[in-house]
Amino acid sequence: MLRIAVCDDSSYMRELTKNQLVNYSVQNDIELKIDEYEAGELLIVDEQENGIEHNLIIIDYEFEEKGKNGIEIISALRTFNKTAKVIFLSSYPQVVFQSFEVEAFRFLVKPLDEQKLFKALDDYLNSIESNPVLSIRVDGEQFFYREDIITYIEGCGKRSILHFADNREPVMNNETLSAIEERVSDNAFFRCHKSFLVNMEHIESYTHTDVMLDSNEAILISRGKYKEFGIAYAGYISNKRGI
Repeated sequence: MLRIAVCDDSSYMRELTKNQLVNYSVQNDIELKIDEYEAGELLIVDEQENGIEHNLIIIDYEFEEKGKNGIEIISALRTFNKTAKVIFLSSYPQVVFQSFEVEAFRFLVKPLDEQKLFKALDDYLNSIESNPVLSIRVDGEQFFYREDIITYIEGCGKRSILHFADNREPVMNNETLSAIEERVSDNAFFRCHKSFLVNMEHIESYTHTDVMLDSNEAILISRGKYKEFGIAYAGYISNKRGI
């Protein structure tokens, strides 16, 4: 099931967007749960304080006199939720470039065209399907975690700890760091230290001694790994940007 937030100060636009989402779910046999918000601040409260986690957020740019604009809301959301995909709706095409600053997935111009929304949803689902998943056994149960929400994995002897980008608690498991390293995507993770396996997607910067993450954490980088890490990270960024 996908949980989607529709955030718009216009009840007409919320209803229109919701109806189009329902049409898409019926045509594609996908279960959706849709939450409606008339102001971005209400979305923030549900996400941050009530523990509601949306996979996809469809949000208006301008909220008239009902609070901050969509860019400001998603900027605040990104401080604690870095993985939700965001589709912006706006009558002002010129703000599309601002939406890039908060990692918007798509930008659609009002009035909302159903086929363009359907294409954005198709692309979103394709991005999910292409996202690798790490299977981990914890206390006898099998758990599955999308690689993109893992910031780094920490080795603790014969065990390891998964750390996440979405503020959930770290997960201790009974696998060694080396065993997990063999299963994660080679181009996405790098063993920067004997005790740390870092996800390239969540790196903000690095020095000769530390790798700084977008979670405001820093992990060690081995002196002997520095040059190899720099080459690997440069390659990752180049591939991501299509250079």
